Amino acid sequence: MFPLYDENPRTTRPYVNYALIAVNFLVFIWEVIVTRLFMDQRATITLFLNHGFVPARFLDDVSNAQYIDAGISILTSMFMHGSIMHILGNMLFLWIFGDNVEDRFGHAKYLACYLFWGFAAAMAHLAWAIGVGGEQMLIPAVGASGAISGVLGAYMIIFPHARVVTLVFFFLITTTRIPAFAYLFLWFIYQLIAAAFGAGGGVAYLAHIGGFVAGLVFGFAYRFVIARIGASIRARMPSIGHQGEYERYHAREQILRPLRIEGIVTNRYVELLAEMPGVDERTISISVMDNSIVSIDAISEDGYRRYSGRAILRTSVNEQPESVQYINGILRIRFTRL
Repeated sequence: MFPLYDENPRTTRPYVNYALIAVNFLVFIWEVIVTRLFMDQRATITLFLNHGFVPARFLDDVSNAQYIDAGISILTSMFMHGSIMHILGNMLFLWIFGDNVEDRFGHAKYLACYLFWGFAAAMAHLAWAIGVGGEQMLIPAVGASGAISGVLGAYMIIFPHARVVTLVFFFLITTTRIPAFAYLFLWFIYQLIAAAFGAGGGVAYLAHIGGFVAGLVFGFAYRFVIARIGASIRARMPSIGHQGEYERYHAREQILRPLRIEGIVTNRYVELLAEMPGVDERTISISVMDNSIVSIDAISEDGYRRYSGRAILRTSVNEQPESVQYINGILRIRFTRL
């Protein structure tokens, strides 16, 4: 399964994500120049040994109190890649998933988290290399995939219902829309299987796993602690005499998303479908006026988006819905016709 893009609108421009992608490509161009398209084997080995993350050198640096050099190698290794396919694959995932995570965390926090996830990935790779031993301690690890794995972990928790439009190769080449939680969960399971059965190929699967787990932790912290604390603070602001300030803040933070409502009409019932990913089911409000005008409102789980829409029916229905279901970001309402 090959991701093409996600259906997850953002509210800010992801300057940090753009900058990270640009820096990765600039560093890769520098690599190509220095190594003469990676044809100069000696220059290539020297480059990766000097700027990649080498577990043995990291441990030696620690024992010799030269930790700064080892720390720099962790940072530089995050922006280096071994081939054009390596960097294109990594940057595609960063482009698809990074902008929304930055949108939620904010520019500075996103950059700090990205670098920390890269560090966590390097530590996971170090632990694996120590356990395996041998030549794995001497092979330099390069690539942004560890840090990007952290982005994926955070995205899976914060935006589980967002759709990922994916290219699928199954007899025929086609596209399908997969919930982000399902897509990224399968991606993570693949990393675990590959690591367990020793599917090497020069891929540091433990680094992916370490970065992803770190991203999961940050995603949980944001969604279930930080966002809820912020929502609680906003909810209390009017009671302390700052109504005007609260309204301006609330208007800036909670983005209105118009709903597109589709209908199915049969002889017995009318069924309405509305796509609104990431909604807190407790906030879904459905009202019917004059047996023909249906209004739907809901607020996202993180409190930043409000969905609102209205459908004018050409037939009369019972004002009490026969059934209401919210599954995988789709609200399905069935009314009995009068």
